Amino acid sequence: MQGNEIWNKVLKGLKWFLHSYIWIFVIFFACDLTTKLCIVNNMNPGDSITLIPSWNSAKPFLAITYTVNTNAAFSFGVGSHLANRIFYSIIATCGFIIIVTFFIWKYKKLHGVVKACLMLMAVGALGNLVDRLFYSAAFLKAPENGVVDWIDFAVIWPFIFNIADSCVVIGVIIMIVYLIVDEVKTVKAKRKAEIKEHGEKVLSKEELSRLEGQGAASEDINEEEDKHGVEGK
Repeated sequence: MQGNEIWNKVLKGLKWFLHSYIWIFVIFFACDLTTKLCIVNNMNPGDSITLIPSWNSAKPFLAITYTVNTNAAFSFGVGSHLANRIFYSIIATCGFIIIVTFFIWKYKKLHGVVKACLMLMAVGALGNLVDRLFYSAAFLKAPENGVVDWIDFAVIWPFIFNIADSCVVIGVIIMIVYLIVDEVKTVKAKRKAEIKEHGEKVLSKEELSRLEGQGAASEDINEEEDKHGVEGK
C-alpha cells in the first residue's frame, strides 16, 4: 500500500514536471552549456570550422566560429566592459522576472504555449548570464570575459550567436504570435457574447457609418424620384 502511494506521488510529480514545461528549460540550458564548454575546450577565439560551404561565396553558409562577445545579444553594448557585464546581468534577471510576473498577472493560469516561451526566454537570460558571471577571461582564452558565441551563418547573417540567443528569439516570436491570436479570439468571443446578450447583431462603428451612408444615399434617391414625379404631374 505504501509502495503504491510512493509510486502515485512519483507519477504526480512527473506529470507536474511535464505540464510545467521546465523540461524545455533543462534540455536547452544543458545544450547551451555543453556546446559552449566544448567550444572553449577545443578551440581558440577566432578559430572557425566550416560545416556547410556556400555555393556562391567564399564565406561558409554555416560554420562554428568561436568568438567571445563582451556585449549583449548580437554584439549590442556600450563601451565599458565592466559596465556591460554588470548592466546586462541585471537586465537579464530583472527582465525575465518582469515578463513572468506580467503573464501570471494577466492570465492567472498560464497556457502551455506561454509556459514554453517563458522557459525559452529563461534559457536565453540564464544561459548567457552563466558566461558573464562564472567564465573568466583566462578560461575563455580571451583578453576579456564575455559570452561564448559560435553559430555562424556568415553568408546570410552578420552576427555570431549561440543556443541561448536562439531560444530568446524563438520564444519572443512565438509569444508575439500567440498574443495576437489570443487577442483576436478574445475580440471574437466578446462579439459573440454581445450578440447573444442583445439577441441581435451588434454593429461596429464602421458598420454603422456604412449603413448611415447607405441610408442617406437612399433618401437622396427617393427625393429625386418624388421631385421627378411632381414635375411629371
